[in-house]
Amino acid sequence: MLLIAAVMSFALWRWQLRREINGRLAAIHAKGLPTNWAEMAIWPTTVADSENAAFIYTNAIAQMVPDGITDNYRFKLPSRGQLLSDATRAQINGAIQTNHFALATVYSAVKQRNSRYPVNYMEGPGAKVPHLAGLKRIATLLECDAISKADAGDAVGTAEAISASFSAAQSLEGEPLLLSQLTGNSLLGMSCQSLERALGRIPLTDEWLAKLSAQIIGSETTNRMLTGLIGDRALYNEFLRLAQDDVRQMVSIANRSASEGEKTDMPSRNPGIGWKFLGFWERDRNFFLRGMETNILIASIGPPASMSLTNETQKLESQAMNGYYFFSSLVLPGISHTAKGDAYSHANLRVALVALAIERWRGIHQDEIPDSLDLLVPSFLPSIPVDPYDGKPLRFKRLARGYVVYSVGPNLQDDAGKEKPPHSAKVPRDQLDRYDITFTVER
Repeated sequence: MLLIAAVMSFALWRWQLRREINGRLAAIHAKGLPTNWAEMAIWPTTVADSENAAFIYTNAIAQMVPDGITDNYRFKLPSRGQLLSDATRAQINGAIQTNHFALATVYSAVKQRNSRYPVNYMEGPGAKVPHLAGLKRIATLLECDAISKADAGDAVGTAEAISASFSAAQSLEGEPLLLSQLTGNSLLGMSCQSLERALGRIPLTDEWLAKLSAQIIGSETTNRMLTGLIGDRALYNEFLRLAQDDVRQMVSIANRSASEGEKTDMPSRNPGIGWKFLGFWERDRNFFLRGMETNILIASIGPPASMSLTNETQKLESQAMNGYYFFSSLVLPGISHTAKGDAYSHANLRVALVALAIERWRGIHQDEIPDSLDLLVPSFLPSIPVDPYDGKPLRFKRLARGYVVYSVGPNLQDDAGKEKPPHSAKVPRDQLDRYDITFTVER
């Protein structure tokens, strides 16, 4: 009798588990969202080849050749306010000349507003995305072009280079992979850095300041992390389904992206009905879907509200470890940090947006700097953007020469616009996190 009761209890648990998973998948489909690789390939949109900027960018990437800067991760471009040495100027101009064909191709892509990169999502987690590294090289090349043109006093050319950099970052907005969206945030950060560097060297025209402002606003209104999380949910949901239902295919897909030493031996056959009945991976899959519901909800809220919910993701990590959800315990911790990265990206964009408004204000006030950000409203800003970390208006401080706009950053403390020190700087341990997220113009 005890054995029969145990079997019946287990069967009931398996039925409930399958019912839960089916319910979660039905709810996802009801929202028009993907749950597998085939659906990822057409979500959130498809783009006609004739309108696809991604093809132009991939063409530009294919044209890139070694230049000593974009292919050298050790090379550091001049920081804000740093004068160009003759040697650095020669290196930057050399990189531009070496890759001038690729650069011309990149500039032609800005006319295309739609983009979707050719990724074979049927390869699952091993899907190849070489364009991500290529786009970082392109962003670095555009930084070089902006520096060179600002150094030569070419305000229009400088603005065009920065605008093209924002466009390259925006080309990833429709990619249903978290890695793609994180790369997009990185490219946006490079664009803001290039803008900060340029504004410290040369004033831009009001027309270009307005255009760059519009690009930043467009980047801000796109919820990149939400797109990436929805895509990753579909990516790993299908992978876990195969782990339960078709182990041979799952191992084959995993081995495609693994090195020789990391490959798993292919089982002689798929496990039988007994393995499927145990539901080991199905249990993990159900927990993963539940965990992703939480992460997606947090991403949909956005900062600063999302920052107060990061403790919920920490609970999920603990539950995954303590409940022996092996796959979820490997994947969810990395995903749970997206809220923090999202807030950092929003902070970078918002301080840059305010700086552009200040520059527009300066343009009609004989190069004077406003005493308060309130003077920018409503002519140049509908309102002062809020700090994505504490929800208060972004801070602003006039300097002896120029100004700084800043967010308090992850430590939630106002450090008076103190910049993050370079990695090479020796900083006391108790001061490591005492900095703000800044946009400084000393001009």
